[in-house]
Formats: sequence, C-alpha cells, structure tokens
Amino acid sequence: MSSLDTLQFDYASSDEAHVERHPLRWPGFQIEMIEIHSDEPYGFHAEGDWHYLALHDLTLQDGELLIDGLPRLHQTDLRDTLTFAPRGCTIHGWSKPTARKNSFTALYFDPLQLRDDLGERYATHDLGPFAYARDPALAATMRKLRDVAVTSIVDGLYAEILCLSAALEIFGVSVQGEGKLSRRQLQAVYDFVEANLAERINLDDLAKLAGLSRSHFSRTFTATTGVGPHQFVRQRQLARARSLLAEQRDLPIDTIAKAVGFGSANVFRRAFQQAHGASPQVYRRDKL
Repeated sequence: MSSLDTLQFDYASSDEAHVERHPLRWPGFQIEMIEIHSDEPYGFHAEGDWHYLALHDLTLQDGELLIDGLPRLHQTDLRDTLTFAPRGCTIHGWSKPTARKNSFTALYFDPLQLRDDLGERYATHDLGPFAYARDPALAATMRKLRDVAVTSIVDGLYAEILCLSAALEIFGVSVQGEGKLSRRQLQAVYDFVEANLAERINLDDLAKLAGLSRSHFSRTFTATTGVGPHQFVRQRQLARARSLLAEQRDLPIDTIAKAVGFGSANVFRRAFQQAHGASPQVYRRDKL
C-alpha cells in the first residue's frame, strides 16, 4: 500500500505543519490517527485498492464530501460518525474546521488479501459506501484502534484482532449489497422518530441516520419493515396520539395534534378518522 492510497490533504500552503499522522501497519491492514492542527480550509482526496473506514472527531464551519454512489453531503458536526468507501471508490471534498482539537482515525484494509481471515463471502461481497453513519459498536472498535495508533507500546495481536473486528462489523452498517437496513440502523431511526414526533421529520433526517441517500434509504427501509418511512412516522404519531387521548383526558385536541407533529387539528382529525374509523373525540369517549 503506497502513501497515495491513503487520504491526502491539500492546503494552500504546505500541509506539513497542519496535519500530524500516527500510522501503523500489519499484513492486510493499515491504521492511522490523523490530527488536524489548524482551522485553515483544506481539500482532501483518496482512491485506492484498499477499503477505507474512518471514525471522525471533527466539527466544521463548512465543508463538502463526495463519494462515488452517494449524494453530496454538507454536514458540519461529524463527531462519532463513520464513513466507509470500498476499494476503487473515489473520495474527495473540502473542509473548513472549527478552532478545536480535530482528528479522525482511518482503517485501510484489503479484502482480497484477507480472504482467509474474513471468508470468501466478504472478499467477493459488493459492499456499498456510507457516509457520516452512526453505529455505536463499530465506533467503539474504531476508538480502540485510535488508542492503539497513538500508544508507544503496541500489542500487535490485539491490534490485528481489532482490525478484523472492525472489518467484519461493517456488514452491520453497509446495506448496499443486501438491500436491508441493519438492526442498529433501524434502531437509530426508531429512536429519532420517537424523540421527535412533535417536530417536522423529513426524509433527509432519516436517511442521514442510516448514512444513505434519500432514495436508497426509502427503498431499503420499505424492504426491511414492509412500510414506507412516511407511513411509519404517521403510525408512530397516531400511536402517541392514542396514548395521550386515553391518559390525559383534559388535554385539548389541538394540543395533542401539535404534540404529535400535525400542522393543524383538522389534519390530525382527518388522519385519525381515516386510520381508526372514529374521530379523536369518539375514541377518547369510548376509552372511558
């Protein structure tokens, strides 16, 4: 693996003083913890023969990420997010960091070289890219690799086991090959919806939780759950409304409508009537 296969930085001035790398390498793997010591804007790019996985501890004033097969992304709070690009997939973009201690940890690995360790299925599986996804288990493994990269005494066996674990855990996040969301992706969507029923939930919010484009998320969510994202959100809104109607009998219908994310009481009444065959008032009365 040459240095050109790793993520490269482009500053207007020399990048030597701005970027500090902590690389380590084993057969089939390379990790590096990269510290960014400046808030100057920079470009970045990579395209190699190895898979690329990164855990970010970055906050940006502005920026843009482009990965083959994914929509253009402009997120700024990248802390605890994960990005994966399979071999041959081009990564490029630019970032304007905030004035803080920014860093990220990258793992590069060759699935063909690791065929015996990861299995034939992994070596030939068409994993798709994802960007700024959240997965607690994989993030925890990557944080352990970060600690390995900056330590002065390295236990090679421990490090290789961590690298293998991270490579295998990607299956729990990437869904391009299978066409289904992982349990962790689904749980992230479920938790977000439940916590934000009173707010306007849009498809972009949900897709970002899974690290997918909007169209890809919509297809895979429907394939996984049997209902579309909008239908699922509506089901959860009405379920919360039923609870409020039954448990808080003095709560006005208008207040309940707002509490579960409907723009008006009339829209809420129509949706409730259509779903349950009774108005909210009749439903509440029947629960007496």
